[in-house]
Order: sequence, then C-alpha cells, then structure tokens
Amino acid sequence: MRLRLHPILAPFFLLLFISGGLAFYALIFISLLVHETGHIIAARLSGMKVRICTIMPYGGELQIPNRYLYGKKERVMVAMGGPIATAILLGLGLLIMFPGSDQFIRIQLAILLVNLLPVLPLDGGQAISALIESDANRYKVRSAFLIYSISILCVLILLLFIGWPKTVLAIALALFLLIQNISAFKFRKYERAYELLKRKQLTS
Repeated sequence: MRLRLHPILAPFFLLLFISGGLAFYALIFISLLVHETGHIIAARLSGMKVRICTIMPYGGELQIPNRYLYGKKERVMVAMGGPIATAILLGLGLLIMFPGSDQFIRIQLAILLVNLLPVLPLDGGQAISALIESDANRYKVRSAFLIYSISILCVLILLLFIGWPKTVLAIALALFLLIQNISAFKFRKYERAYELLKRKQLTS
C-alpha cells in the first residue's frame, strides 16, 4: 500500500501558514491520519486490499480494486472505519485532560461531523450509497446520489458565503468536494463499464 498526499493540501497549508494556523492544522493532519488508519484497518478486516491511501483536507480516500464487487456489509464497515477511529480519539479527549484538550476535542468533533454528512465522497455518503444500492439498480442509484450530493454542496457553498471571510476554508473544502462529485458524475459510465467487465470475467 502506498500513502500519498493530495496536491490540494499545498494551498491549504499555505493559507493556514499565512493566517498563522499551521500548528493547528498539524494537529488536524495527525487526526486525519488516525481517521484514515481506521478505514485501512476496516478494509483489511473485510478482506479488501488497499492499493493507495490518499490524504485529503477532510480525511482521505482509499483506492481499493473492485470495491463495488464486495457486499454491503463490507463496504459499510470500511466507510465507518474512519469515523469510529475519530470517535475513539474524541472519547480519549473527553476522558483524559491535557494541555490543548479543548482544541483537540473540537477538531475530532469537526472531522466526525463533516465525514458523517450524507454526501459523496464523505463517509456518511459512502455508507448510505452502499446500503441503498443493489446489483440491479447500482448505476441509477449512484447517478442519482451524485446529483443529490452536487445539489447539496452547491446550496452549502452559497450559505457559507454568508460568513465570508471566516468561512473561507469551509468554502474551499466544499468546492473541492463539489469538483470531485462532478468529476465522478462525468466518468460514471466508464466506471460502470469497467465494473460490468470485471463481473463478466469473474463469472466466465
């Protein structure tokens, strides 16, 4: 398994450095690594092989070959592995008092709440997508869920502009998620064709 940092992290680090928040983001970054470790452990327990783990500003993404060929239980387990790891950190922060624990708790709450939002590609969206999809309707459901996610993010971005400039980081994150969803929507037909090909190869 390879670990890589998404290029989008560079402008986030730069923005935080300019605003004097680099030390704060260092704590966030460590929390994100723990969050992603939860996903990796869940994937391995589910029998999935993780090829690449990419760290994003909100968490990360795992590249798992033939992810959609696994069952609902395995996919939901992988999606929830990250939030469970973050919830454990939150619990430790609440139980053990240490310098900066208030800030630590706020970071874990933020990561947990963001990742549980029911939009793709966040963990909440991935879990819901896995639960409502079936072999017969996967393409239609995923296409509809991508449209839903794009719509929700557009509304969220507009609402976040009300708090400009304090919400600049949240707006940047929402825009990044929006671009990811638009890209996934454009390439969904190719993803479906590849999935059908793999299924045919496995059953032939």
